[in-house]
Amino acid sequence: MLLDMGCSVPLNSERTAKRMKLQLCKHEEQQLIENFTGETVKGAGEFYTNPLMLQHRRHFTQEVMEVAPVDKEIDIFLRFWWIAKQPPQGAWMTDEVRFNSASCLEQCTKYENNKFSLMWDPLVATDPSAQFIGYVSAVENRGDPLEQVPREFHQYLSIMSKEAADALPEHRSHDCKIDLKEGSTAP
Repeated sequence: MLLDMGCSVPLNSERTAKRMKLQLCKHEEQQLIENFTGETVKGAGEFYTNPLMLQHRRHFTQEVMEVAPVDKEIDIFLRFWWIAKQPPQGAWMTDEVRFNSASCLEQCTKYENNKFSLMWDPLVATDPSAQFIGYVSAVENRGDPLEQVPREFHQYLSIMSKEAADALPEHRSHDCKIDLKEGSTAP
């Protein structure tokens, strides 16, 4: 695994994906993946992995990775921000890397990484290069919704109703006015 300052997305090598028999997902449209010099990586951007659990001793993290042909010596490229998000102790002073900060010991466990969670990140929401990776949708209320929704999602039942999906958010101070021109079609 290589922590790469020039890497813009986490990458898993095609060779490793085949060897590990990883289930791959195909992008609806091929993604542009560039190397550190800005050149397009041929053969990349067509497939990505399901979330992969990465482990270093007792430190766990999950990452979705693009699949690409990469150097034979490297199986995985991680973006440098990965280490900024989870700073290890001793990484720059010794050969021994340890993830033993209080936040890592609490948040980077196998249990925490297997939990489902939703989190709003305003940096992602305003990032023009952010991509759509999924959505939450409403379910019709056919009988008891608890029978239709897996137990780990029960805490989100209040936002899964048709009424919740059809409701408009409350007006806020940062709302933007949109002037519609009569007879025109919305973009």
